[in-house]
Formats: sequence, C-alpha cells, structure tokens
Amino acid sequence: MIDMEFPVISSLEAGLSDLVGDKVFRWFVPQESSGDYPYIRVAELDNTDEDYRDNKAVASDIAIQVDLWTKSDPNIVQNRIDQVMKSLHFKRMGVASFYEENTGAMRKMIRYTSKVNLEEE
Repeated sequence: MIDMEFPVISSLEAGLSDLVGDKVFRWFVPQESSGDYPYIRVAELDNTDEDYRDNKAVASDIAIQVDLWTKSDPNIVQNRIDQVMKSLHFKRMGVASFYEENTGAMRKMIRYTSKVNLEEE
C-alpha cells in the first residue's frame, strides 16, 4: 500500500502557494484557518490493490478528494489544482459545487483517481 496524500499535499503546496499560501490541509481544516479563504483540504477516499504478479499486488488504484473553499471565483485555483494533479498522473473523475450560505463561501469538491505502481519491497 502506498500513501499518496503526502505527495499530493506537497505538490499542491508548491504549485498553489501564490494562491492559497500554506493553507493546504490533510483530512480537516483547523478551526483557526476556517475563515481565512481560500484553502484546500486533501483526503484519500480509496486505496485498492490492483494488478497482481506472483500473488503480490504491483499497483494500487488511488482515489483522492481535493476540496477548495473560496469567497471569490474558484476557476483560477481549481484550474491550478487540476494542473498539479495531472502532473502527478491523476485523472479528474468529477466536480461538485456547493454554496455555503452560513459563510458565503463556495466549496468545490474535486475527485481524482490514479493507478500507482508499487515499489518492490
């Protein structure tokens, strides 16, 4: 099993620092950052062994969700997220948009998938 959350977060931090600063989080957004828009949350949705050789998995199908919260037009940040994820060989599977009336923020939920080869152990 391979953990792709850290490489995704590191790449998003590097590729979006001019747009979101250091506000790329794993699993949850700290309370003190929840009102400081825009920010991103990354979470693994699935990690399934695939492609077996000699009864050992040689690849994993990875599903990652990237959530973006912003109070401005999300397109610039969303397009940059997409560029970074594609550079990591992830394919966008879907996008859903939600307007949060209590905060006035737009949330974009973007799901990606990739098949990742496992290193020999």
